[in-house]
Amino acid sequence: MKKTLFLFLAAGLIYACKKDNIGSKPMVSFKSYSADSITPETQQFNVTLRVEDGDGDIEDSIWLAILIKSQQEVSKDTLWGKYKMPGIGQNRGNRIKADVILGLQQEHFAFNYTARPNDSAHFVTYLRDSRGNISDTIATPIFPFRRNQ
Repeated sequence: MKKTLFLFLAAGLIYACKKDNIGSKPMVSFKSYSADSITPETQQFNVTLRVEDGDGDIEDSIWLAILIKSQQEVSKDTLWGKYKMPGIGQNRGNRIKADVILGLQQEHFAFNYTARPNDSAHFVTYLRDSRGNISDTIATPIFPFRRNQ
């Protein structure tokens, strides 16, 4: 009985001390928007993403596309924008977790602004590291396009 209990305790200790291994495939998740909506006066819209990589070689690119509800009813095409990964420092070979802020200027979303009532949008994004590993594609939460009252 004591040996069995000892084995269970040892296995539990080993499992609890096991490192969180991300691996070489980068991971991306949504963190926040700088505003809750886009209006005709919006000059900049920040999208904050959380990026993680087990070997720290994420300095390649982030791909981002805006999907607008009213346009998805007409077209199923996705126009991807490629953004250079901001400098995060020398981390090659080391595990990294960082927040990346994509500052989208008006030209990135103004052409998408629609006057349709109750229209909304969200982004889809993925990350590519310098070795060509690609993260899963994620969708961000929906945000509305608001008309001025």
